[in-house]
Order: sequence, then structure tokens, then C-alpha cells
Amino acid sequence: MESSPKGDAPSAESSVPIKPLTFAASIAALGVVFGDIGTSPLYALRESFKAAFLHSGPEAPSPVVPILSLIIWSLILVVTVKYVILVMAANDEGEGGVMTLVSLSSKTPEVENPDSPNKGRNAMVVIGLIAAGLLYGDGIITPAISVLSAMEGLKEANSRLQGSVIDPHLLSAVIPWLAIFVLIPLFLIQRKGTSKVGAYFGPITLAWFLSISGCGALSLYDNASTIPELLHAFNPLNGFGLFFTTPGLAFVIIGSVFLAVTGAEALYADMGHFGEKPIRTTWHLVVLPALILNYLGQGAWVMSHPAEIQDHLFNPFFNMAPNWAQIPLVCLATCAAIIASQALISGAFSMTTQAIQLKYLPRMRIIHTSGEESGQVYLPFVNWFLFIGCAYAILQFRSSEALAGAYGISVSLTMLATTLLYAEFLRRRKNLGAGAYILMIPFILLELLFIAGNLPKIFQGGWLPLMVGGFAFICMYVWNRGRTLMQRKFREGDQKQIFDVFMDSMEDSFHKGALKRVPGVAVYMVGNTESVPMALAHNLKHNKVVHEHLMILTIKIDEYRATVPAAERVNLIYRVPNPPEKESKATDPFPRVIKIIGNYGFRENGQIEPVLRVAFEDQQIEYNMMKITYFVSRETVVRKESHVPGLSLPNVEEKIFEVLNRNSLSATAYFNLPPGRVVELGMQVEM
Repeated sequence: MESSPKGDAPSAESSVPIKPLTFAASIAALGVVFGDIGTSPLYALRESFKAAFLHSGPEAPSPVVPILSLIIWSLILVVTVKYVILVMAANDEGEGGVMTLVSLSSKTPEVENPDSPNKGRNAMVVIGLIAAGLLYGDGIITPAISVLSAMEGLKEANSRLQGSVIDPHLLSAVIPWLAIFVLIPLFLIQRKGTSKVGAYFGPITLAWFLSISGCGALSLYDNASTIPELLHAFNPLNGFGLFFTTPGLAFVIIGSVFLAVTGAEALYADMGHFGEKPIRTTWHLVVLPALILNYLGQGAWVMSHPAEIQDHLFNPFFNMAPNWAQIPLVCLATCAAIIASQALISGAFSMTTQAIQLKYLPRMRIIHTSGEESGQVYLPFVNWFLFIGCAYAILQFRSSEALAGAYGISVSLTMLATTLLYAEFLRRRKNLGAGAYILMIPFILLELLFIAGNLPKIFQGGWLPLMVGGFAFICMYVWNRGRTLMQRKFREGDQKQIFDVFMDSMEDSFHKGALKRVPGVAVYMVGNTESVPMALAHNLKHNKVVHEHLMILTIKIDEYRATVPAAERVNLIYRVPNPPEKESKATDPFPRVIKIIGNYGFRENGQIEPVLRVAFEDQQIEYNMMKITYFVSRETVVRKESHVPGLSLPNVEEKIFEVLNRNSLSATAYFNLPPGRVVELGMQVEM
């Protein structure tokens, strides 16, 4: 064999450049990344005060300063320090997300040698898959609670109108259906792509942050006498001191305080769309100041109206706004709540694409919405799965207050998983040893407090995202394990002979006249570079022909790199024909066989066209997709009567894998091959 690396074709993706800090990028990031955490003021402080009220009773003073202190320092520690400063630095050429962190935390220098064991990788993968599964649960709850909490502002606006224009009971019944109606355009617009969505949503989100900071400042002005006391909230001891003075109250409050930092995971998950600098700059200059100012304004209003906390319409966010601003604020809050869902939806698209590339999920339809950014994708199945889940959550819980109980547990578990993966990244890649985990102890302890505070909410609705996350984890685990066992069976079966031995046999048959040469180009797709394509073996066995140009194509996904440099994109391996030992009966020379290996990172679009163009140019053949015959294989799983330990799936896993395999998108559709030029050969695999 002769090997030759080739550069990328002009249309193929190269290494992702560092995205510059521009005003447009910052506005787009504002519209996609910060929508979720930006709408937390709608319900976070309200739920914290209600939790304290239910725990301590109406006679106890409302712990305004401790709650505000916990919120402010949670924003500083979890979002600013952990995500913006630390975790976002753990990226792969600008790409982030939990699957990227799994790759980085499990990659060590020795893994470059495939024969070297990579201790601890399985544990990192399991943690990453759990976090990835929980992200789907978050993607269902986030749009539901955000839109419901915004629409519930209609109750406050209606109560301020003389005599209540709309019957409150009727309004309560209608609001869930209004929320679903409002969500429909959000999921319809996803097909447009992240960059266009960000361009639409960015200015609205900027107006939202300016409005909530303005409302907070106005409330502080109207309740100026509370400012000296509110300043004590910047002392972390006033918040975390509750765990030593009144631990029962502290654990009740912390579960609701956590709602203020939900959405922080989106900063890392969507980093590849916009870059580090726009996200960091926007957080420090716009988002964090606006959030703190609004929370302080809500706290000032509560301190001036302590009796209002017992009102069933208690919502300091809307209560502190003047009457004339109620309806405009509800409209803007609804728009912001719709936008808040975008961060989790985009993150779910990106994560699913990575999971498919890394063989943790079956192939499904992926639509690339940008010609410049490979990470901007739209997955119809994921999109409508999330919408159905959101609609169910809204109709099941019917209020943001009820949904708040379902929200915290999955997000807090996801954050803890990210912290553990980042600690492992520091241990392996930065050579910090056990010091990596010691460094992350403050964040681990804080997130354990969040989890402890949210545990009682499992039976209040937290079971929903956990159930969704658990289902997603099982699917990813079973699919990866099933594909691994299937590959092992292929290597041990007759169809997966040693490539060189098979080619020698084919060449010998050709020279003896047992095979005929036909014009044209045949491209055989195979997943393993050392394997003989099953379609090639069957074609030779049944049709007895070999094409004039024979190309064996493998698309390799590097699980340790988000992107692959252009210089490493294509690798061509030529097979030099052996001269026949005896007189050849063939009238034509044996075709030159070429192995084509296309190398992609797990965040890239594994297209075959740019890879084939390089091979055709190298062979001086005119490239025309409509003149190529593509041979692909498709496996059908059949049950085996007796299970062999280590080579078979248990019965339940086998049934799940069979369903997933049956619904996996074919290679023809996944790689956008011309249907009229594809020959698909199937085989049965016993599992």
C-alpha cells in the first residue's frame, strides 16, 4: 500500500477560526445564549420568597438580604467564575459543550497510540452521557416555564385593571393554551438556523435586559430607604451563613435560588456558534449588571411591601413595575421567554449531532443551516420531540410555580457533571493531579447544595426531566454498545476478511477471467478502514464484475477533536496491483484500487463530496456525482436463540437496539447520495 495525505477541497470545512469580537456577534450571542438565564428574574426570586414563607410561616420576617446574597453570589461563582472564566477555556478550537468536554477530559497523550489503554475514559463517557441526556429534559422544561411565567403576567395586569376585565379563573385556564400557541412559531423558525435566529432575537433580548435593569433601577429609586440594607447582600456571609444559623430554611431556599443560574450551561454549549469573546464580553457588560440590578429592585419592593408575599398574585418582577408598563412588560417578557428557549434548543441540536458522529445515537436527518459554520444545524426529529415535550409539560403542570419544582434537579445534576468533567480535564491535560479536584471543591460543594435543595422536588415534577434524561441515556448507551458488538462480529465474520488478503484473491480471480471489468466509477462505503466492504464482497460473489475505477471510502470521526485541520482532511491509500504469476486471461489491466479516508472532527459535517473531489482530482477523473455508482450496506438485527457473554446484548437491550437500528437513517439519506446512483445491500446480524 502507498499512503498519501491530501489537502482539503475548497468547499470542505477547515479548522474553525477564532471568532472575532464584533457588535453583530455580541448581539447574536445575546439573542441565543443568554435568553434562558435572562428570564430567570421572572420566577427565581418569587419562588425563593414563597419557599421561605411556606417554611417559616407568615409571622417570620422575610429573609430578603440572605436570598439576594445567595442569588448574587451564585451568579458570580457558578456563571462568572466557573463557566465564563474556567470552563469556557476548555474548548477544542473554539467548540464547547458536554460532548467536547468528554473528549477533552478523556484524551491523554497516550491515546494517540491506539494500543495504549485509556484508564478512566469509560467513567468520563458515562458522566457525559448522563449530562447529555439531562440536557434533553432541560430542553423540555425551559421553554415551558419561561413562556408560562411570562404569560402569567397577564394575571397581574388584569388584577390592576378596575374590576378585572377578564374572569381570573377563565384567564388561568386559558394561559397554558396561550403558552403553547406562543411556542409554535419558535419551533417553526428553527429551520432558519442559529445565526438568523440570533439576528432576529438579539435586538429584542437587548431591549429586555435594558428594560429589566430599568425596572430594577426605578424600584430602587422608589424604595430608596431600603438601599443601605440591600447593600449587605454583596457580603457572601449574609447568604451562606444561613446554612450555619438556620440550615432548614437554607436548604429550602437554595433549591429555588438555583433557578437564578439555570441557563448557565448554554454559555458553554453554544460557544462554538459565536466564540468566547462575544459571550464573555456580553455577560460582563450587559447581562450580569442587568440581572443584579433587577434582583435588587425586586428585593427593594419586597422589603417595602412585606405583606404582599401572602397574596396569591405575588410576583415582585411584575409588581414593582408601574401600572402603565404592565402590558408592554408582559409582551416583552413573552418575547424574551420565547427567546430563552433558544439556547437549550440550539444546544440540543449541537449535542445530538455530536452524539451521532461519535456513534452514541443512530443516524437521523441533519439539515445544515449555514454554509460557513458547520456547527449550525437543524434536526427536525429533535425539534418536534422537544415541542411535544414542552406542550405536555405545560398542560400537565399548568403554571410556572408548579413547573419550578420540575426544573432544578436535572439542571443541577448537569452542572455537577460538567464540574467533574472539567476537573478531570485539568487533571489529565494540565497535569494538576489530585489538585484539580481540590481546586473544584468550592463548585462541587455549591452544586451538591443545589442538588440537595432540589431533591424534595423530584416528586413535585422533577421526575419528568429525570425520566426524559434517563430514557436518552439508555438509548445512547445501548446504541453505542450495540454498534461496538456489531463491529466485533463483523471482524470475526467471513465478510470482514483481512483487506490485503481479500484484494489478492480478487485480483487473482480477475486475472483468471472469473471477474469482468466494466466501465465507470464504483465507490464502496465502509466504516472500518481495515475491513472489506460487505457490498464489495457480495457484488463480486453474485455479479462477478469489477468497475474500471474502484474506490473504497471511509469517513472517520475523530472522537478527541472537534475539528480536523484542512491538511489532514483526506488521506489516499493506493493499492499497487501485483503482476500475475501466470498468463492472464483478462483483456484489461486490473483496476487501481484506492482507499479514501475522510477525516472529520466530531463537531464537523462529515460530507463525502469534498473528500471524493480530492480523490478524483488525484486520479485525473472528471467528478460527476450522477456518474458514480455508490455501494452501501445496511444491517438488519435478528435475535439469537443463545446469548454468548461479551458478544450479545441482554434481551431488553437487544430489543431497544433493534428498534433504534430499524429507525436509523440510511447512509443514502444521511450522506445525501443521489438515490438513483445507490446500490444498497443488506445483511442480517445476530445479536
